This record gives sequence, structure tokens and C-alpha cells, in this order.
Amino acid sequence: MPRIRAIKPEFFANERIAQSSPVALAIVISERRQERAAEAVAITATAGGGSVGGLNCSMPSTLARALAFRRRGLSVIPVPRPRPGANSGAPGDGKVPAIPWREFQNRLPTEIELRYWFREDQNIAIVTGRLSGVVVIDADSPEALRWTTAHLPYTPWQTKTRRGYHLWYGHPGVPVRNRARLETRDGRLAVDLRGDGGYVIAPGSLHASGTRYTFAGDWTVTPDRLPRFWLGWLERPARSRPTPNTTRPAGNVADRARRYLANTPRPEIGAGSDMATLYAACRVVRGFGLTEADAVVLLWEWAGGRPGWTYGWIARKVRNARQYGTEPIGALR
Repeated sequence: MPRIRAIKPEFFANERIAQSSPVALAIVISERRQERAAEAVAITATAGGGSVGGLNCSMPSTLARALAFRRRGLSVIPVPRPRPGANSGAPGDGKVPAIPWREFQNRLPTEIELRYWFREDQNIAIVTGRLSGVVVIDADSPEALRWTTAHLPYTPWQTKTRRGYHLWYGHPGVPVRNRARLETRDGRLAVDLRGDGGYVIAPGSLHASGTRYTFAGDWTVTPDRLPRFWLGWLERPARSRPTPNTTRPAGNVADRARRYLANTPRPEIGAGSDMATLYAACRVVRGFGLTEADAVVLLWEWAGGRPGWTYGWIARKVRNARQYGTEPIGALR
């Protein structure tokens, strides 16, 4: 399907196009009648009638569903239905939008645009972020779903996907960047985050596998009642950093190694510092036979404490010297 051009709202301002042509006016009136009839089904909640929160995912009118989403303040964009043979990430995979959609991060589409886009059956995508007021967590595996269930608050807006669920939360009012395969305290999981600058496929749409995205939870809840997303829910676990050993190495061997370094020119960044530090580390940890901890302290005294030098970098040089160096251990003792 060719990419559909986004219609500028001012082009249809006050629907003047309908006023300029009797044929166009008749089309608009006909479309509105069909739309109102379908929308009456789409936005009226009925118990057990295939309608969740007034959004009937089994109804034939994608347009009515798109309009119902928009009336909830959600920025809606069109996505062509999956096409056999389409590559993932390319138009026709069921997820790539049919239009350039950046502007719809900052404004809602007009009803005229929705009628134009959805005059034929397509998937619906909802732009996440501040404008729509939503952030979506995509739990895309059983393990990811177990983790989100255990660590995130319940939200009534849910979408059942092919392998998991989309969990919808209220936007916190501060920028929320998109992230994929989050690293949690239980390891890296198939948990994606869609916030500002992102979008998700809406319920009622079709996946390339033939599975349909379906409504779950309770969509009768209004958007302002969704739990407010908090960035701290998905904070990366704090990585442990090596604690510098402040114990000053002592003894005849350590003193000789210290004197050796004192008589060796300190390496300078940009002037062969990498090899010079590695060579010195080999002499200290292998030639003098010091422990890695003592060698790091001596090398830090000798070359560290300057801009661009870190304790961890020197520790890696010592570790590599111990593992890959060829100087006989203890040859300088």
C-alpha cells in the first residue's frame, strides 16, 4: 500500500471543502451518518457484547474505533495491515505507519484526517507520550509478564498481544524516553517502554502472525484514572564499583616496586599511555610478584589521580598484565 499523505488541518478548516462542492458535501453527510451509527456501537459499553470500555474490537468500522480513541485524547495514526512477504521494520509488516507521524506527537489528528486515513481497513497505532497522556509497558514474554505483574501496579487499560500484554499508564508530565529489553534486577527481560516519541499498535489491530491485538482489563476507566507512571519502577540496578584498596603496600618487595615506578616516567594520555601503563603493570604484578590489589595501589600512586585516569582503568590493566603478560612471575624479587 502506498504511504498516505498527512492532510494539513488548515486544508479542511471548518470543512470548507464540503461547502465548495455539492458532491463533496453529500459524501461528508453520508460518511457522517455511517460514522455515527458505527460510533454508537463503538463508544457504548455493553456487558458481554464484545465491547470493552465502549471500544468494540470486533466491529467492522476501524474508523469508529479510531474516532473513539481520539475522543479519549489519544493521538491516532494509520498503519497498513500486514502484507504477506513484507520484511519486519518495512511498510506492510503491520507495525510501520502509513504516514510521516512526527507532527502527531505534538497535535491530535483532525476528524477529517481520520476519515481520510481509515476510509479503508487499516491497523491503528496510538502515539505515546505527553500529548496522548500515556506511557505503555510492553511485556513480550511470559517471564516479562511475571516480572511486570510482580513489580508494577495494576492498570485497567491492557492490550493482549501475540506473546504478552501492553500495560497502559498515565504520563508523569516529565520526559519518558523509549527503551527496549530493559535490564532489571532479575536480568535483562523482554520488557519495552514506549513514552515520548513512541507509539504502540492499538487493540483491534492485526499482527503479521494473524493474531489480533485484543482489549483486556477495563477500558471503561477514563484516562485520568490510570495509574501515573513513575520512572523509578524501571530504574536500572546499581552496578557495583570496585572499592579502592587504600591499604598502602609495605615490605621490601613493595618498596622496591615503588622505587622502580618512581624512576619510570609517568605516562601521559595521548602519548602511548596505554602501552606504558600495561608494561609497568606487567613489571609490578608479574616481575615483582605483587598481588593485583597491591599492584593497583602502587600504579595509582604512580600514574592515577589525574584527569582522564580512573581506578577501574588501572585495575583492568593490572588484570590483563597478570593474565596475558609473559614476564616470569617473581623475576624482579
